[in-house]
Amino acid sequence: MKKRSSVPTAFHQLNRLFMLLLVGALLVINLTFVVVASNLVYRYADDQAEKISDDVFKQIPNTHDWSLLDAYIARQDDDAVAVTLPSGKTVYSDDGHKIFHRMKERHYGPLAITKKGIYCLHDERHHGYRVRVAINVDDLLRLVAWLVTMMVVINLLAVIISRPFIRRIARRYTHPLRRMDTEVAQLAPGTSDQLTVPAQPQEISRLARSFNQLLIRQHEAIQREQRFVADASHELKTPLATIRGHLGLIRRHGQDHPELVAKSLNYIEEAAQRMQTLVNELLEFGRQGQVSGETNLVPLLQAEVKNVQGQYQREITVTAPSKVAYPMLPADFRRVVHNLLDNAAKYSPVGSPIIASLLSDNERVIFRVADQGRGIASQNRRRVLERFFREDPSRSNTVPGSGLGLAIVNEVVGKYHGQIAIQANNPRGTVVVITWPKMKKSSSNL
Repeated sequence: MKKRSSVPTAFHQLNRLFMLLLVGALLVINLTFVVVASNLVYRYADDQAEKISDDVFKQIPNTHDWSLLDAYIARQDDDAVAVTLPSGKTVYSDDGHKIFHRMKERHYGPLAITKKGIYCLHDERHHGYRVRVAINVDDLLRLVAWLVTMMVVINLLAVIISRPFIRRIARRYTHPLRRMDTEVAQLAPGTSDQLTVPAQPQEISRLARSFNQLLIRQHEAIQREQRFVADASHELKTPLATIRGHLGLIRRHGQDHPELVAKSLNYIEEAAQRMQTLVNELLEFGRQGQVSGETNLVPLLQAEVKNVQGQYQREITVTAPSKVAYPMLPADFRRVVHNLLDNAAKYSPVGSPIIASLLSDNERVIFRVADQGRGIASQNRRRVLERFFREDPSRSNTVPGSGLGLAIVNEVVGKYHGQIAIQANNPRGTVVVITWPKMKKSSSNL
């Protein structure tokens, strides 16, 4: 049985977040209501007490019987009035003495909490008289408590009722993620399947497009790898078959015909050399390096020209300034120069001119190799950049090579964001033009 992951999903996290936001909003509303209601209760009680105090002060000059103080608080029996005369005597309303005595127990500013209730106090002095009024707010507070209780009940019902709606909203917003997760799990290795790109939200849409681009690059890489393995296997079959064939020939007829041994060994050596060349060139594709600064390309060009001249006994004309600086690994530029000059020497007649030029301006570096060889058909000028492609397979035995030279050149050119163009030379032959852009940080991502 599959164990359930303890990591919460986006749906559960979003559902929990919406619920917390709802509960938090309701709590803020309830607390605001309690504060506002309490403030209204206090203001109402203070206004009533102030009115009673004003009425008492207005009637003081005409009052001779203080037993009539109850008339001012007839609206509520639990209210109380106390008047302190200039002589120091204090006159209370009915039960006022007991009420004010209980207020001494717990007194908090204008509020007094007693065992019999909660009172709002108002104390005012005028012309030697002191009037204190205590307004009982129990009924108002009970009303507020009842309203708060009703609000809590309504809030609980709102949370219970809104839960399925919140789950539905969370499910709707996480649907693109869940669909993407399902599609990713169903992706078959090596296929060109892609994810469905939702119209919204924008972040998920961008993520799906980026993932699809990654899938495309991965699929292309797998195809290149499969094609590379197939081509490499095909190219290795020929020298291996040659070696095995001549070994069998030596085994069967070597003793009777000793002259065959030396001849077969020469063929075996040529086949082994061809395999070594092929393997070395295959390894070039896996080599990576980090560019640490600019390199003067001119000495590298001159060194490789001398190397190819010595190998093929050919005259190569070089056109270049004293210095062309570019952020490139020396080994990469040497591979480009060597492969282009090697091709020009192999596929052009002896004695025909080969010209290599290196130019530079403020925006780019241009390397150009021109020969007077047999040329490349226009329909094959892009294909010769593919691995193992040879325009004339019938000449593979007469012209040494593996079909990887121009592919290596194309790989290096792309590594530095350059472009390669193959053109026809006049009157015959081929011109290969490589252009590298000059960028301040062209090697930052190499």
